[in-house]
Amino acid sequence: MNTMPHNSEISGHMSAERGLLQNSESRFRDLADLLPQVVFELDENLKFTFFNWYAIKITGYAYDDLSKRTGIFDIIREIDRPSVELFFTRLQQDITSGHIECGLVTHDGREIPAIIYASPVIGENRIAGIHGVIVDIAEQKRLEKALEVTNQKLNMMNSVTRHDVLNNITGLLGLCDMLGEMTADSNARMLLSEIRGQVIKIKDQILFTRDYQSVGVKAPQWQGLCQSVRDAASAIGRDIALDLPGSDAEIYADPFFGRIFYNLIDNSFRHGGSVRKISVETGVMPEGDLVIRYCDDGIGIPMDEKHLIFEQGYGKNTGFGLFIIREILGITGLTIRETGRPGSGVLFEITVPKAAWRLNKGERVQGT
Repeated sequence: MNTMPHNSEISGHMSAERGLLQNSESRFRDLADLLPQVVFELDENLKFTFFNWYAIKITGYAYDDLSKRTGIFDIIREIDRPSVELFFTRLQQDITSGHIECGLVTHDGREIPAIIYASPVIGENRIAGIHGVIVDIAEQKRLEKALEVTNQKLNMMNSVTRHDVLNNITGLLGLCDMLGEMTADSNARMLLSEIRGQVIKIKDQILFTRDYQSVGVKAPQWQGLCQSVRDAASAIGRDIALDLPGSDAEIYADPFFGRIFYNLIDNSFRHGGSVRKISVETGVMPEGDLVIRYCDDGIGIPMDEKHLIFEQGYGKNTGFGLFIIREILGITGLTIRETGRPGSGVLFEITVPKAAWRLNKGERVQGT
């Protein structure tokens, strides 16, 4: 026969559960106080309900001062408060997690660059608040600035040196031409022609270092695909029958992204025979990646050369164009391959990860 538990037994169970909960919360707080980042919790009005001791250390406020402040916005740089408020609102509405970069303001007025990582606290059928971590990135910013200054100095030195070397090469080519006019000896003229050819190769290699030096220097940015292709075709300066996608997309890539299509179009005319038409198409893969297909109606690429064309130094001229293309795309995780049939034109397929592309407003890209 079952018997109902006595009130004393129920009370004992509840007391034990409260003890476990208090012990768990105490362990959480002790662990949070060991972390070298700010750990915090906010209520639905974005007021502090918890912060660890590192919050006191980094802001310089006394515990009572910080706990009595109206909320997290009092330690956020004023110019960043609207964007941080929108960030927290999105977390509460979308029930998602995320991060945002902002500035903290200390008790003595100093500003500290930081990143807030946060997610909503889920209560009983409602959002009860926000919890997260604030990471001090001041040292990271100092290193980034130092690296930027160092790169600027190195680039300036490289530019000056390259300019002087190119001037010397121009002079050397002029001397080769003058010497060629002064001699009628066929062997000497042949040797001068070979010397001139080698000097021109050196010149092309130096010009390549100028282009390659700029790849990856500036931060990636969102760029319109169709506009990048149009600008590249215009810079080529030749009549081109150009077909573009019916819907446009933006690609997150190095600022040299447009150079990709300039090099592809230039290679079509250099090596494709009598190219009359160039087309660019897009499609979305089932996993969400975007595929950009560049095609021409030229002679295509032989099968035994397809795996070599992106290697540095391979090609009929300097071999640098396709090598640079691969390097530019690789900065933001894009890849390229050539899948055309020899005799039927080239087909370059650029795969853009789903995180590195987005539709322009009102646009729709067809599936592939």
